[in-house]
This record gives sequence, structure tokens and C-alpha cells, in this order.
Amino acid sequence: MTSAADTLRAIEARAERAIVQELHLMTQEILRLRTHLVLEDRAHADALLMKLDHLGREQVVAPRAADEATAFLMPLLRLDPLTMAEPKAYKASFYNREYGDLEDVVTVDAFETGVQVVRDRLPADGEHVIEATWANGHGLLTVASPHGSVLARLETLDDAMPEALPPVLDACQALRHGDASSVARLFEHVPNERTLEAA
Repeated sequence: MTSAADTLRAIEARAERAIVQELHLMTQEILRLRTHLVLEDRAHADALLMKLDHLGREQVVAPRAADEATAFLMPLLRLDPLTMAEPKAYKASFYNREYGDLEDVVTVDAFETGVQVVRDRLPADGEHVIEATWANGHGLLTVASPHGSVLARLETLDDAMPEALPPVLDACQALRHGDASSVARLFEHVPNERTLEAA
């Protein structure tokens, strides 16, 4: 039976020749394995995750400037960095320094706010390896220990944030005026049409 360490070494050996889609699958495989790894292998997995991320970013080709485009090519789409849509939210994930387990996740509305949260949460006198990138209107920050264990990661929150429905808005407004029962009623079981038909 193949050990986790052998699996990590095999992924690392394939990573240099892998395309972006393969790198993504390798990342998913490492994240799946990570919770079952011993401390030494977990540090190897964290370092490998950073390497895969770096290799993936290297394969993203920046478009040539419009004046370099030859006449027979279609015009390049130029995006103004100020008009590119920024993410609506970022998540800062914090990991246990010794064991690498996920300890906390904080959601913020801007990259700058997330950087401040990460800076405030980590010890000021600690030694950290910082990797920060900005591409396509998205920021990414990874803070690791000198041994390669990831301590904090700030990244875009890909899941769309839900919109609050009118009953929730009304209940929260009532709470601001001292009525907590309206929020409690939001979580009571209210039979819907399907439940009534089944009865």
C-alpha cells in the first residue's frame, strides 16, 4: 500500500510537467490527504501546496501589449485595473502552528482589511515566510513558518454571499429595537406547501 509520503513525492515529481488543470487536481488531492498526515508529512504537503500554486501562476500568460499585436490578429481586450470587478469578500484562514489544523476562518470585505486581520492575529515577534500576489483584481496572501507550515492564508471567497430576504431584514430590525423573539421565530419550523400536501 502506498504511503502518504510516497503519494506526496509522486505528486511533486509530476508537478513540474503538469498543466494548470492537473495542478488543480493535485492541489485537491493534497488537501484531501492533509487531515490524515503526520506533522512531518503535513509540513511537506503545505510546502507542496505553495509550490503548486506558484507553478499554476507561472503558466498564466499575460497578454501582449496592443502595439505588439500583428495586424492579422484580433484586437486584444484591454481591461483597466480600476474597472475590473474586485471580489465581494475575502476569507482569512488560520492554522495551528504545531499541528496545521484549521483553527479559525474570518470573512472580511476587502483584501486590505484581511491583511490587517492576519497581521493582528499572528505574533509580532514570530519568524514568518510571506508570499503575496495580486492578479486579475484578486489578492492572495500566504504566511508560513520557516519550516513551511502554513499559518494563515487570505484568499477570495468564491461562494456567492446570499441576499437577506425581507423576513430576515424585518427580524433583524426588530432586534435592533429590543425584540429578540422575532429572530428566534426565523428558526421555528414553518410547514410549507409540500409538507401540508404530504399530510
